[in-house]
Amino acid sequence: MSDAIDNPITKSPTISSVIKPMGHYDLRIVRGEGVRFWDEEGTEYLDAVSGEWVVNLGYRHPKVIEAIKSQLDQIEYVTPVFENEQRTKLAEKVLSHAPKNMRSVLFALSGADAVEGAMHLAMRATGGTEFVSLYSAFHGTTFSTLALSYSYPKMLEGSKEGLDRYLTRQTRVPNYNCYRCPFDLKPGSCDMLCARFMETAIKHQPDAKVAGVIIELFQSNGGMIPMPDGYIEAVRDICTRNGVALIADEVQTAFCRCGDVFASNVLGVEPDLIIMGKAFGAGMPLSGVVAAEGFTSLRGWEAGFTLMATPAVCAGSHAMLEVMEEEDLGRNSREIGAHIMGRLNEMKDRYSIIGDVRGLGLMIGVELVLDRDSKEPADELTGFVWKHALEVERLLIGKSGPVFGDFGNVLKLKPAVNTTRAEADEMLDRFERSIAAAQSRLETKH
Repeated sequence: MSDAIDNPITKSPTISSVIKPMGHYDLRIVRGEGVRFWDEEGTEYLDAVSGEWVVNLGYRHPKVIEAIKSQLDQIEYVTPVFENEQRTKLAEKVLSHAPKNMRSVLFALSGADAVEGAMHLAMRATGGTEFVSLYSAFHGTTFSTLALSYSYPKMLEGSKEGLDRYLTRQTRVPNYNCYRCPFDLKPGSCDMLCARFMETAIKHQPDAKVAGVIIELFQSNGGMIPMPDGYIEAVRDICTRNGVALIADEVQTAFCRCGDVFASNVLGVEPDLIIMGKAFGAGMPLSGVVAAEGFTSLRGWEAGFTLMATPAVCAGSHAMLEVMEEEDLGRNSREIGAHIMGRLNEMKDRYSIIGDVRGLGLMIGVELVLDRDSKEPADELTGFVWKHALEVERLLIGKSGPVFGDFGNVLKLKPAVNTTRAEADEMLDRFERSIAAAQSRLETKH
């Protein structure tokens, strides 16, 4: 196979009036239904990543759309200063699924806004001002959240002088990654050093008290990395003993993605604050923070947005949660996730470029390597698989790197949590053909 893939997608003229986001790909999507979407030429695609892990019920779920339309017939906007029935109903619904220690919900617009809201709450509760995050973490692209994210130094490369003066210094510590341990240790004989090192970082802050430790319960953009057994329990204990808030970033893991409405429930941990985003709005702009007792104090308008939690958006989110309850989609996520993991591990036996397969529910990563012994990352082949899947197989999957994370060699599968077994198998059939093409490409070069 040649080095380039002929792109069969018909492209229309570029819209020059729109600033393109990083990683922009010129594909004009005009319609979606369930786990499929169509471009302007009428070509059908299969979506294995829920848009961008946002439409957890797939596109245009009828109950969600009906709830939004019905609310629009009543009123489209209520200022946050006043009571909003849909907002209150949604907060109560969220709390009914959150860990038992949770008491209140703070609403926002995007994941980064919600992270900043959690930072506000942690600072007010603890009196601290510093935060600790992990290597390979990603918590947003606003000025404060960039400082918590691994993309911070890479985004500054080539930027205009002076940008970094707005970015506060935060502390980052080695992350959990049993496949590529930052301490070069082996699972089972490491005494959970990655967790224990957290206490060193908290106790040796030279300038100020730590307000919170912020952790993704399953690192996503940084390489689809699950926590080892015992990790979060150790960090919970460290935070409690040191008077530091444990902040669980569930922007990507919540809403049945990992086998329950919240991954915190799957892992059996009670954080002090849980951050929500992405799928929370069922495709509409909505995020928030779930807060435990003692972490609910803010000054007036200290963390608020004019357009947060509008009635129609909250109605759609509430309907999404009702569907998840009625259809037991936490269970479906676990069962379909286990099926996908089984098939991927069978592929691993057949294709040497698959170095590792890992997941929790329908949060699944496939790491590609050039050699299993050296674990040399197969960045170029990973990009090839992503492009082949989209342009040849009409399958949308995700990919890590290069700006996000240390490696650009991890493929992501995060289908809608109501994906059927037949749909999952169709995704996997297309995915395997792209993996086979990449394996052939590597063997031809050698």
